[in-house]
Amino acid sequence: MTYSCLTKKGPADWKADIRGLPASIAHFNVFLGFEGDIEAAGATKANHWFFPRGETDVLWMDTPDAPPPHMTMSFGSLKNAAHDPGPRQKHTAQLLRWEDWSIVADWAVHPEGAGGDDYTEFKRRTEATMMAMFKERFPELAKHVVYKNLAAPLSTVSFTGHNHGAFYGLDVTPERVMCDALRAKTPIPGLYLAGQDVASPGIPGALWAGMLVAASVDSGVFRIIRG
Repeated sequence: MTYSCLTKKGPADWKADIRGLPASIAHFNVFLGFEGDIEAAGATKANHWFFPRGETDVLWMDTPDAPPPHMTMSFGSLKNAAHDPGPRQKHTAQLLRWEDWSIVADWAVHPEGAGGDDYTEFKRRTEATMMAMFKERFPELAKHVVYKNLAAPLSTVSFTGHNHGAFYGLDVTPERVMCDALRAKTPIPGLYLAGQDVASPGIPGALWAGMLVAASVDSGVFRIIRG
């Protein structure tokens, strides 16, 4: 996102190196709201991973009606020690499904919110398919759902600015790992990059990238961390 806003800045070779790196996978999310004793109905603080066909490195390419080959479920409110569910025992969860950008690319050319009835129907059917898998595995928990809302890869672009809805940022290819353009200190004076694309994907990668940026500004940071 930072790079895409600075396409007129920096050396040409630096920009070309970054532009040549592919985006990672996109995803669908169904955000759920519950009321009631969800732990008694099967919810836990752990993430639940489902691979009904036994394939662990696969995208949902026959969206929206065929059952997805993978889905993850996570109960965010149960993991939050500060969350007060109140007398109605309100909780949240999300269903996540990996996806390829090509599935929604035809609608990306339209202005935000202007996908039309066919896009609305596509999202409705996608949500229904993901909910069917959820209900199959958590039939008692499904009775406590009071809210649900689907977020498609286009939502990721709208809210976070990730290219092609790639919520993991750049794809982790050998070229990406060895790319000299992805450094905390950039060729643009005073500009430093943090986030998962500088080090490695995910939360640990973003943490290390933040530390690298801080150390690039002041090398004494590592002495402080080491104590």
